[in-house]
Amino acid sequence: MSTRTGTHAHPDEPYYSDEDGARSRSQAIRGWARWVMGKADEPVYLDDDGMEHYDADLADVQLLREQARHGSAGGDLDEWGAYAPMMERREPPKRQRWLDRAGWYERRPAGGWTTTRQAEALNLFTTRRTIAHSGLITGQNLMGQSIVRLDPFELYKEGVIDGVNTTNIGDVGTGKSSDMKTSVFRQLILNRQVVVFDKKRQGGRGEYGAIADALQVPSIEFLPDGAGVSLNLLDPAISTDGRHKGGLAGVVPAGQQALLLAVLKDTMEQPITPKMRAAVRRALAIVNERAKAAGREPLLVEVAGQLLDPDPGMSVAAYEAVSNGAELPPSILENLGDGGYFGKRWASRSLEWGVDAGLTLLELIDGELRGLVDRPTSQAVHDALEHPFVHFDISGLPEQGKAVQVVMTTAQTWLSNRLAARSQNRTQTVEVFEEGWSLGDGSTGDTARANMKLSRGLGLSTSSAFHHLSDHPADSPSRALMQEADIVKLYKQGRADDAEAVCDMYHLPPETRDVLMQLGRGQCLVVMKNRDPILMQHMRSSDEIALTNTNDVLEGATP
Repeated sequence: MSTRTGTHAHPDEPYYSDEDGARSRSQAIRGWARWVMGKADEPVYLDDDGMEHYDADLADVQLLREQARHGSAGGDLDEWGAYAPMMERREPPKRQRWLDRAGWYERRPAGGWTTTRQAEALNLFTTRRTIAHSGLITGQNLMGQSIVRLDPFELYKEGVIDGVNTTNIGDVGTGKSSDMKTSVFRQLILNRQVVVFDKKRQGGRGEYGAIADALQVPSIEFLPDGAGVSLNLLDPAISTDGRHKGGLAGVVPAGQQALLLAVLKDTMEQPITPKMRAAVRRALAIVNERAKAAGREPLLVEVAGQLLDPDPGMSVAAYEAVSNGAELPPSILENLGDGGYFGKRWASRSLEWGVDAGLTLLELIDGELRGLVDRPTSQAVHDALEHPFVHFDISGLPEQGKAVQVVMTTAQTWLSNRLAARSQNRTQTVEVFEEGWSLGDGSTGDTARANMKLSRGLGLSTSSAFHHLSDHPADSPSRALMQEADIVKLYKQGRADDAEAVCDMYHLPPETRDVLMQLGRGQCLVVMKNRDPILMQHMRSSDEIALTNTNDVLEGATP
């Protein structure tokens, strides 16, 4: 055995052969033993099996040294007994001065060959690879190179997260939309239903249109002035109070009443008084009864008409009689009109409680919402849920006004009610909102978030996306929507205030800000409650890249 380090001899002994020509055999044996065993005084010998021992008798070792010094053993090593194998070891190589000058004995800077058994001790801090294989793959962990699974349903089943809602936050062009599209496409592999509310325009249609075409599914397109499909805000599929026969107990999404009051509150920009609420509730009940008897859908224009022109009956005469302390004859008591629900004293006065609400509905019907939610639901909308992929294209609606927000909330409420009616089937559904801000503000946003909280009972996972977190006030409903997500994917933040706001919201260390601002395209920081963040690279196949590219227009690519 040889070495380049030059540490084969005792530190007190000279190295070079020209100064050590008279060194005795006993000194060579002692130096070699010290170099091999790293011991100065402990005796060592080899047994017949070649095993090294440290428990040799000191007297025997001393005798061995004396024999070596006087040469009494001659060339016969058999007389040394058990120490003979040790004496057969060759002398250590002699260090040469010219090699030392050339650096031959210096330690090698490069690593040497080894085996996996030996090298595993050098990777004590490598991230442990996951052993779970269920669910959908999202990307690769950039720290440990392991596969990252962010399937909300499977992670909830395994107890990793407490809910199934997800959120993507990042600047434009960072890859968050591609991530959401890829996730949509992959969900279909597991026989789940995906419903997309597509707000972003691309090439004259919603950007998810390419996926709909690839799956041979028609897009449900909403356009101003009724040029597209219509989704009746009072569709019978949306029950009055959210309860459904055959649904699971306790799973009650928003109904017609909550949705209608939310639209009125956002449009009127004033609180709904108890009297107005009572008038709207009563008008809705009357309209539903009439429509059911006629075998048709109730419409918003009928509710507006009921609020503005209810049947007074004999309510005025009843009020006058009550004011004068007179007894009411049965002919009056039996004909108090539409206000009879409130009693003989308030029947006539209740006719005025819903005037403001009726006028507001008429304004919406003749303006922003015309042809969108005020007509019977189109057959294409009813047929949409028969497909595994449902594409609601609302990209053609104007950015200003309430149309987008009302249509999205109406569609989401309609979907939640349909899912509640079939909740016993235990079908897993994913709904996608590329523009999460449209669900984050106002009373319609409150209604949408209330429906999201029923995700367990409905089997519904909501995926939403946001751009600049600093654009949303600290007490805004949209921030609450982000905080309630169970899986958050943080893509690149180009502005320092956005990065700092993200770190504050999700309780990340301050130095995370620099990480978020330096992420590349498709890279994100995955945050889950009670889990360490994961630095992930989103991965796509070549087919997925073609379907999820959102830069066709900017790059001038042809479809």
